[in-house]
Amino acid sequence: MRINITVDPKTVRLADRLARRRKTSRSAILRDGVHALAENQMREADERSRQARRRRAADNIDRLAREFGDWPAEKILREARHRWDKGAK
Repeated sequence: MRINITVDPKTVRLADRLARRRKTSRSAILRDGVHALAENQMREADERSRQARRRRAADNIDRLAREFGDWPAEKILREARHRWDKGAK
């Protein structure tokens, strides 16, 4: 699909320079940039989701520690994080 967009001269020069280096078109550079931005935002959203789950897990462990007394909550949390990290890769 063909569209018209307004881009500042500095961005056009950068796109042209990248296109020459990659031996491709300016359009391909802009297309790749949009795809990279979308992928980056998805990765960031996934990471925020993982962090929220970890915070909830830590909160639950803290709640259980308060409820059931002294037990190795920190050790359990670290081991769980290690398992989560291994599964995320």
